[in-house]
Amino acid sequence: MNPVLRADVRYRLGSSKALTLHTLFLVIIALLTFLSLPPDLARLDELRQGGLVLASLIVSAVLTMYFTSACAAGEIGIDGEKSVWDLAASSFPAGTIALGKVLSAASFAALQWLLAGPFVAVVAGIRGESLMAILRAALVGIAAATAFGATGTFYSIMFESDFARSFAHWTTLLAVIVGGNALPSPWHALSPVRSLAIAVREGVRPTVWLVVGVYLLTAGICVGLVRRRVERIRIEARTT
Repeated sequence: MNPVLRADVRYRLGSSKALTLHTLFLVIIALLTFLSLPPDLARLDELRQGGLVLASLIVSAVLTMYFTSACAAGEIGIDGEKSVWDLAASSFPAGTIALGKVLSAASFAALQWLLAGPFVAVVAGIRGESLMAILRAALVGIAAATAFGATGTFYSIMFESDFARSFAHWTTLLAVIVGGNALPSPWHALSPVRSLAIAVREGVRPTVWLVVGVYLLTAGICVGLVRRRVERIRIEARTT
């Protein structure tokens, strides 16, 4: 197992900051679930409102994308977790560092979807929606969060200034999620919110697979960029 991934997973599961983050995430999802429940569960004919299930899935996806990318970019620090800058001074190969950090983002996103799953399943069950919709949404949500986490990792080693990292991080989030949604069809599917809605309502169409592929390709490109940046930092350190 990748040593960087192993260490990050340990800290993101057991550190106090990570537990606070997961608790906050669960509180928001639980509150949304509570507000989605109808006042009278006996009136089942009036409960078939799939829009509430989609709203729950979108909120889960957006929160996961933010938390994953914020942790990767260093905007939210996890106790004990080493940054890419710290790891660049270690003996780990540059490729191991880059891949480990991106896999950490993917595992964190998968964990948050796993935590949100039972709550969204309650809403889906009461509203008469298929539980497969949750799996289809998770496919898009985890892939998108991985891509955002990968770009956040890249920003964390490209920008030394906290302001610059946060600016790049938020610009990317808004550009892809909001700006992408405003694009004309079929380009608006590049927004994870739009592609998630398509996956939930219409199934995993070729458009959805294409968008998921773009997200994973973005993550792969970031692995290469982070590896090259680590190598350059090490070369500069040896020549000074």
